[in-house]
Amino acid sequence: MRPKEHNSTRKLLLIRFSALGDVAMTIPMIRAFNRAFPDVELSMLSKAFPLTIFSFESGLNTIAFDPQKYRGLFGLWQLSKFIVAEGITDVADLHFSLRSRTLCFFLRWRGLNISQRTKQRRLRRQWTRKGPKPKELLDTQVQAYLKTIARLGFLLEEKVLLDEIVRNRVSAEFQKVGIAPFAAHKHKTYPIGLTAELLKQLSKKYRTVLFGAKGIESQQFDQWVSDGIAHENAATRSFEMQIQEIQSLGVMISMDSANGHIAANYGVPVITIWGATAPSCGFSVLAQPDENQFLPDPEKYPFLPSSIFGKRTFKGYESAMASIDPQAILERVNQLMLP
Repeated sequence: MRPKEHNSTRKLLLIRFSALGDVAMTIPMIRAFNRAFPDVELSMLSKAFPLTIFSFESGLNTIAFDPQKYRGLFGLWQLSKFIVAEGITDVADLHFSLRSRTLCFFLRWRGLNISQRTKQRRLRRQWTRKGPKPKELLDTQVQAYLKTIARLGFLLEEKVLLDEIVRNRVSAEFQKVGIAPFAAHKHKTYPIGLTAELLKQLSKKYRTVLFGAKGIESQQFDQWVSDGIAHENAATRSFEMQIQEIQSLGVMISMDSANGHIAANYGVPVITIWGATAPSCGFSVLAQPDENQFLPDPEKYPFLPSSIFGKRTFKGYESAMASIDPQAILERVNQLMLP
C-alpha cells in the first residue's frame, strides 16, 4: 500500500475496542502523533468506558462504540457509513478483532486507506508452549501500534513516546505508593496473603493507596484499611478521580493490568508482578527497566509464560507467583522512592 502524501485534509481514525490497558497504551503515541502531525485530525473509536481514559488528553476526537446500536453486520455497516460521513480518510486498526476486521472490510470497500496490525499468532503459540521459548521476540503493544500507523505513512520512533512520558510527569506531592493487586485472571494475580504482607511493610513507611474495581475488590480494600495495613481505598472514587490520584504517586505496583499502563503515561515509576504471562508476551509497561519487573522463580517454573493473557497455566504452575518474594518488591520500592 502506497502511503498518501500528508496534507491538511487527512483524518486518521484509530480503532481499539478493548481492553482498558491496551487503550491506555495508545496515549503516548497519540501525544507524539499530535506533536509530529499537527495538521492531521486524530480520532479514537472505542467502547464508552475505555474512552474515559482520555479525559485528561487534548487533540483527540472520541467516538463511542455502542454494541447495541451497531450490533451485527448491519450495525457495523451503519457504523462504516457514519465514519465516512465524519470525513475520515485513514484508519489504523490497532485491535484486529473480528469486529474491527469486519468494520475495516466495509471501510476499505468505501475507499478509505486501511492499515491493520499483525497479531503474530504463530509466534504467540511458540512463546506459550510448554517447552523452550523462541529467540524471536514478540512486538510490544506499543511497537505493534507504531508499525500499524507507519504503514499509513505516519512514522514515529519509540523514543519520542518516551519523551512524551517525561514531558507529562506530574511531581509527586507525598510519599505515596499505589497498589493495584488484582487482575482479570487468577493466574496473573499475586497471592492475597503475600499482598497483605507487602502492604503491612509498605504502610509503615509510605502512604498506601489501593486501586481496583468496585464490588469484591473494593470490599477487600476496605478490610485492609480497617485492619490498618493500608491507608486509602481509591476504588470508591470515579475513574477520573482515580487517574488524578495515580498522577501524584511516587510508585505504582501493578499486576499485568491497566493501572500500571495508566501510571506510566504520567511518568510514575511502575513495578509489575507477573505470573502466567510475562513481559515477553508484549504487554510490558512502557519505559520501565527490568529491575521493575518481578517474575516467578525461573528454575522452578522454566516454561513460563503459559498464556498471552494469563487465562491458563501449566499443571503444577498454579502457585508460581508465590515464589516472588514481597521483600524484594519492598526493596525496589525503597530504591525508587529515594529523592
